[in-house]
Amino acid sequence: MTHFRHSALALCLAMAAWTMGCATPGPMIEPAFAARTYTPLRIALLPPDVFLVVDQFGDNDPVASAALGQAVSARTVEAINQGLRSRGYDVDLSARWDGVVGPNGALLVDRDQLGWLASGVAQFASSPEAGGSGPMAAPAFVAPELAARVGWATQSDALLYVNVKGVTVTAGKRTAEVLAAVFIVVIIAAIILALAASGKNGNGSSPSLARGGSHGSPVLRGSPPSARVPPPSPLRGSPPGGAVVPPPGRGFAPPRGPVVGRTYGGGPHVGVGVAVVVPLDGPTYTHDGTVDHEDEMFAGDQVYVSMTMISAQDGRVLWHQRQSLDLDAQDPRDVDQMVRAFVAGIPLRGGLQEPARR
Repeated sequence: MTHFRHSALALCLAMAAWTMGCATPGPMIEPAFAARTYTPLRIALLPPDVFLVVDQFGDNDPVASAALGQAVSARTVEAINQGLRSRGYDVDLSARWDGVVGPNGALLVDRDQLGWLASGVAQFASSPEAGGSGPMAAPAFVAPELAARVGWATQSDALLYVNVKGVTVTAGKRTAEVLAAVFIVVIIAAIILALAASGKNGNGSSPSLARGGSHGSPVLRGSPPSARVPPPSPLRGSPPGGAVVPPPGRGFAPPRGPVVGRTYGGGPHVGVGVAVVVPLDGPTYTHDGTVDHEDEMFAGDQVYVSMTMISAQDGRVLWHQRQSLDLDAQDPRDVDQMVRAFVAGIPLRGGLQEPARR
């Protein structure tokens, strides 16, 4: 009985630790952005990548999972747009996964270029360097040429990319889990009663000990970015490769010289997100791949979120946060709360102050 009680206690402690999880760090911020000696003014939001699994009793329905992913993506865009504007930023929503189109209908950035940029950001988000918090000790860059091209096409100073993966459990699956848990409790109670009765019959000794018993995603498509340069934008000057003349009022970072630091992504050679399957658990994100989900009986709601802002001047990572959250992706209120918590960690636009709390 003593051995059984110790095992049960260890199981309870392990379950408690698994349920509570670990504390997650705050965002990483580029030092100049953290001090607000530099601040972007206009941020282009790239389309979110959302990989969600609707876990139901029996076989899961991929159509339901895809529909939930689309709903969460739309809700995320709306909430981020509102959140960034409330912090003083102008927001551009012109980027779509089929490319960025100019006012005259010309294709300024194609879908492959956007995919390569998103894969580069996912590569950074999946790296050990992206797990820190506070001012960044070393700079990191993501596809500088592509970042500059997308920034020019969207007339933005910075680019924000969101990647979400997770699982949400249906009411039917929860009911089945409760019934299974009750059944297991009944079985355990029956075993305890049987052991107790056995102990009384054997004068408190275990029968087994008396007899000397034991203790017993699709690959990236197309060719590299075309050498054809889109026509100059009247609002942003020359496209990447030429001298960019920022218009008055834009929050461009001052010239920093050559890129010095680790660079992620940049073209079709990107490893993360190229026809790969990433596990649902853990900080590994993908753009063109898929997410692997083990259909466990006692699974719960879990969402892994990565949000990254990079400079449109040189691809420098300005702000990043990744976090594991216990939330129900089917509840729009949970999605809104998640987005608000992330966006609240982005510094206010330079010159603004946090409102006084009453």
